[in-house]
Amino acid sequence: MKIFEGEKGVGMSETEAREYLTQSRSVLVLGTTNSDGSPVIHPVWYYFDSTNTKLYFYTEPALKKTINIRERPQVYFDVDHDKWPYMGVKGKGKARIIDDIDEALSRGAKILARYVKEGTPLSRLVLDQIKAGRYVVVEITPAYFTSWNYGKLDPKGDKGLRDAHLVRESAQ
Repeated sequence: MKIFEGEKGVGMSETEAREYLTQSRSVLVLGTTNSDGSPVIHPVWYYFDSTNTKLYFYTEPALKKTINIRERPQVYFDVDHDKWPYMGVKGKGKARIIDDIDEALSRGAKILARYVKEGTPLSRLVLDQIKAGRYVVVEITPAYFTSWNYGKLDPKGDKGLRDAHLVRESAQ
């Protein structure tokens, strides 16, 4: 897998990109392609396995994203946030639906642990849905990452970049 810096001077190192994907609570925006070639984006909760460099999410088997993945497994993804300092990781990869229920349950539990407390009704519901085959877990194997962290332009916050952004935002 390749790691590209992205915009010169503001890209993350591989270690920083992996840490960002591991710690971020943002959603992953998944890009798939319809049969007519048109793009579709889908926000999903995700889990990043930094040891194996894989991303995971769960979804329903009959939804457009699942159908698109079955027919055209090449996907794009983006995990970022819209607050200063703007940063994120995006890339392209190949998706596959995990057939093994035990693996799907294990990955599903890790996805849920990032967004909801263990043992909550939602957590139990999703895991029951995976067990019953009403949800599937999808694995993305990235071909590359590219990243950005605009905080690198103003690490101390003394150059006015954040303030200029906040002034612009409040004027709108």
